[in-house]
Amino acid sequence: MSEADAPDFLLTHPLGESHEHRLLEDLRAIAASPASRGVIRLHLSRLQPNNRDKKALLAAETAFDELTRTRSARLYRLRNSDLMVMFEVHESGTIEKCVMKLLRLWGADPLLVKFKLDPHKNRLASWFDLSTEYGKLVEFAQRQVGDEGIVKKSLEELVAEHETHRASRERGQPMTPLGLARAEESLARVDLSSFTRRQPVCAFVEDGKTEVVFTEVFVSIGDLRETLMPGTDFLANPWLFQRLTQTLDKRVMAQIGRRDDRSLLREGFSVNLNVATLLSEEFLEFDENFTQGAGEVVLELRLEDIFSDLPSYIFARDFVHERGYRICLDGLTTNTFYYADTNRLQAGFAKLSWSTDMAAMIGTPRADEFKALIRERRKGRVILARCDSDAAVRVGQQLGITLFQGRYIDSLRRERY
Repeated sequence: MSEADAPDFLLTHPLGESHEHRLLEDLRAIAASPASRGVIRLHLSRLQPNNRDKKALLAAETAFDELTRTRSARLYRLRNSDLMVMFEVHESGTIEKCVMKLLRLWGADPLLVKFKLDPHKNRLASWFDLSTEYGKLVEFAQRQVGDEGIVKKSLEELVAEHETHRASRERGQPMTPLGLARAEESLARVDLSSFTRRQPVCAFVEDGKTEVVFTEVFVSIGDLRETLMPGTDFLANPWLFQRLTQTLDKRVMAQIGRRDDRSLLREGFSVNLNVATLLSEEFLEFDENFTQGAGEVVLELRLEDIFSDLPSYIFARDFVHERGYRICLDGLTTNTFYYADTNRLQAGFAKLSWSTDMAAMIGTPRADEFKALIRERRKGRVILARCDSDAAVRVGQQLGITLFQGRYIDSLRRERY
């Protein structure tokens, strides 16, 4: 069979590696209260090849759209094209209905033909009760991402380790739904100006001088937490934190919309938003506050938010492009950078966070691969963020990066002025 005649099915999902890392991160984030979550794995790789082409895999992903849109569930694509879904336990009934739809879709496959179409008794789906199987699932996720030297630990040990680590950072107790409601109520009254920070994204020009491309406007979550809910860990529950950031988006847009800082508006700025925010009435009001001739406005969106609802992103992207905004893919790591294709996602920038493993790339084939990707995606300029030293900038330049952001850049500008 020629390559052209081969069936259109995926042997390795292109997002598998980044999603497996995200699964591990999310599991670690809920270590203090795993019983509030459930996980299901759909063994799509067990299906016959003709039953797992790209259209069929897409059907499996969209089956959970209702829950992923409301942040009640998160979907992860494994490298072998299996899917895993982490969901809030009160949504178990909805998850069962989603599984039933897929069982009917593939009811003729040999994997299912000899078994009853029961959402809990079939060979397509495996269910995990995190109140008893949390440690088992964490170990699975660690094996998937290739963690070295992992020592198997009991659930109690994992929870204790997580609590100790969090206590050392003085984050406090996890945020609860009731706590979220209180935080949202407080956000409606608090003056955000004292929590708002600005940090420029710069290019190096002649004689090592820096030139501002645009300035990021963001809210210090740590300072805001200490004022609104001291002793609360906003980041412990990714679902609740996502909801909180959507509320915060609206307040930040309202603040910028007052146009208090004329220089910021004239020179251009960026703001971190959620995809859902771009589809809100508040964003339309934000858009109406800007006139032609104002500086460039960049909308920073996180990659996981984009891929959690790609159709909504495409719709929002086309709308904001028509209105003259540019998009930056935010929060990228050396692992997720490969999947942040600025050409296909039509983004003007990609923001990569500095890490020491970037320095370890230099002089290796991986560095050449990284540089080739940056050149290939030249329409989307790469920003190296969190640069706290001259070494970070030098490594970034060796990799072909031309834009930088971080405390080291801030110090250079202070020295200059």
